[in-house]
Amino acid sequence: MKKIYLINALVLVCILFLVTGCSAGGNTVKPTDETAIPNKTFRFSTFYIHKKYFNDVNGFAELKLSLPRLDGNYDGIPEINEYFAGKEKFFYDELPLDSLKEANVKVEGEKDNWYRSADYKLEAVLGDIISVSADLNGGAGGVGWEGIEGDTFNLNTGKKLNLSDLFKANKDEYMNFIYDFVSEEIMKIMNDNLQAGHGSAFFFDDAYSDLGYESIRDFDPNNFYITENSLVVFYPKYALEAGAAGPLKFEIPFESISDMLAIEYIKK
Repeated sequence: MKKIYLINALVLVCILFLVTGCSAGGNTVKPTDETAIPNKTFRFSTFYIHKKYFNDVNGFAELKLSLPRLDGNYDGIPEINEYFAGKEKFFYDELPLDSLKEANVKVEGEKDNWYRSADYKLEAVLGDIISVSADLNGGAGGVGWEGIEGDTFNLNTGKKLNLSDLFKANKDEYMNFIYDFVSEEIMKIMNDNLQAGHGSAFFFDDAYSDLGYESIRDFDPNNFYITENSLVVFYPKYALEAGAAGPLKFEIPFESISDMLAIEYIKK
């Protein structure tokens, strides 16, 4: 299955972003002409990889990936494609093949929770910036690997952007805002659970306590992506809550951090 995303940038007109594919329905996004770049075009699609890796008794682990591929005349496209082509090896290295061979058990990939999957999708195109996210899953027997990945690039240079590249403010200023935002959202979740009579899966009772404070600040700055209107930061499974809760993501509206941003975004 392929999902094709086509963007044609024309002078003095809005970019038309057309989504087609095998899934039901579609989304049409029309960025403002502030993002239009004359004579620059690209197409976003995904290609599928499905491989099985066997042990001596014909047990196997599976790799199931839907990876991005870009086509167009932006200078950075070859480097971006090279990055995603390398993801096959990255996810292969995360498969427990050595353990499976040593155990020499006859398991059947995803059916028996011996697999790794990644499903990428386009999140936003803001001028010469493209951002994608991926839903990750898999496992090694009873160990689950549910997760999120985010990747953001400059289409002109092919450079993978860091969180710091999105801001003109200093690191302490924007990171403290992110930590405060996440803390407030967690407290809302806790209060909602309490009022609903549900227990909390968080490892702490208060986002501002010692453990809560430390856990929230134990944040990997690579764990982000952007949408048209927001910065999304996420924490991996087990970082803040019990494993059953999975990874957690927090969507920070650009409008709330507009004075700190170094990038243009679509104002609603």
